[in-house]
Amino acid sequence: MNNNKRKFPHEMTKKELIFYILFVIIVGLFFFFTRDDLAGKLILIVVCPMVIGYLVYAYNKERKADKNAGEKKSQIIDGSYFENPKWKAEYVRYINEHPFERPVYQDMKMDLLKRFRRGEYIKRMIFLLFLIAGTGCTFFLGHYATGIIGFVIFGVLFYLEFALYIGMPVRKWLRGDIDYNMIQSSYKNSQMLVYKKNGLAFGTAYIHGFTEKKIYAIEYRLAEGISRKIVRLKTYEDGIYSKDEYQHFAVIHVRVPDSDNLYDVEIELNEFQVQMAIDRFFELKLGAGFKDNILINEKKENEITV
Repeated sequence: MNNNKRKFPHEMTKKELIFYILFVIIVGLFFFFTRDDLAGKLILIVVCPMVIGYLVYAYNKERKADKNAGEKKSQIIDGSYFENPKWKAEYVRYINEHPFERPVYQDMKMDLLKRFRRGEYIKRMIFLLFLIAGTGCTFFLGHYATGIIGFVIFGVLFYLEFALYIGMPVRKWLRGDIDYNMIQSSYKNSQMLVYKKNGLAFGTAYIHGFTEKKIYAIEYRLAEGISRKIVRLKTYEDGIYSKDEYQHFAVIHVRVPDSDNLYDVEIELNEFQVQMAIDRFFELKLGAGFKDNILINEKKENEITV
C-alpha cells in the first residue's frame, strides 16, 4: 500500500479550495443561463456565495485549528504545557472537586459487573429486538432470504450488546488463571479513576484497569511506569472539517515476567486524571524505574491510530 496516498476525509488544500469555488461558480452559471426564472438567479446570486463563504470559513477554521494544535504539541513536548500556572491551578481544583473514588461494592466481581450494566446497552438491545421482529415479519410474508439474513445480522448484534450488558469481559477474565482472593483484596481497597467506560484503580498490590472490552490486574513489581499518550481526533462532516478534540491515555508499561520485554496497557482518561495516575504511581513506586514519555498522535474520524 502506498503510505503517501491521502485518505478521505483529509485537510482541504488551497488548490482544492480554489477548485471547489470554481466548481460552485460554474454550477451557478449553469443554472442562471439554463433556467430563465427567479430560482436560477437566486442560485447564482444567493446560494453560490453562501456555499463559497462556508468553504472559505471551513478552510480558515481548519488552518487555525492546525496552527493552534501545532503550538500546543510543542508546549506538551517541551513540558511547558503542564508547567503552566493556569493548568496547575485547574489541576489542583480538579483534584479537590473529583478525588479518587472507591469501589461501590466490596465484592470485586459484583462491582465490575455493575459497571457494565449501562442503560445504553438496554436501549440498543430493545432497538435490535425491534429490527429482529421486523425481519421476522418479512420472513412470514414470503421474503425468506431477506428475513433470514436480517435475523442473523441483527441477532449477532443483539448478542454482542447482551454480552457486554452481562459483563462478559469480566466473566471471561475471572475464568482465567488469576488469584481471585488476592486481587479482590487489593481491589476493594483501591483508589479509582473512572472516565467514560474506562477505569484505572491503584490497589494495595495491583494496578487494576478496565475498558469496555478488557479487564486488567497488574502487579506493581511488573509495572515499570506510566506515560501519557495524547491523540488529536479531527472530525469531519460531509468531508468538511468540523472540530477536533484530544483523547488522553494513561499508558502502563508492564514488564513480562522472566523477560526484558515490555508491553503497554492503555486506559483512556481525561487529562487531569492521567496526571493523577502518574502522581499516584510515583507515590507508590517512589519514582523507581519511571520515565515520563509523552506520545502525541493525530487521527481523523473513523481512522485508527496505533
